[in-house]
Amino acid sequence: MRDKSHIQQVERWAEFCKNNPSEFRKYLNAFLNAQIIKAREFYTRLNNSEDGRVILNKLKAEKLKK
Repeated sequence: MRDKSHIQQVERWAEFCKNNPSEFRKYLNAFLNAQIIKAREFYTRLNNSEDGRVILNKLKAEKLKK
């Protein structure tokens, strides 16, 4: 369970976003871009192993079913 300091940080971030709409976007974009880069690196590493390719092929097949 999260403690009080977590909710306080969330409240501070929300207040910052509310008061600085143009400034918070650069922080959020940097965070999101880093997440995307890390995900791509993960899938690249996964694809470099035989077991990883099998897993990725299964995931792709499941996605195509929907």
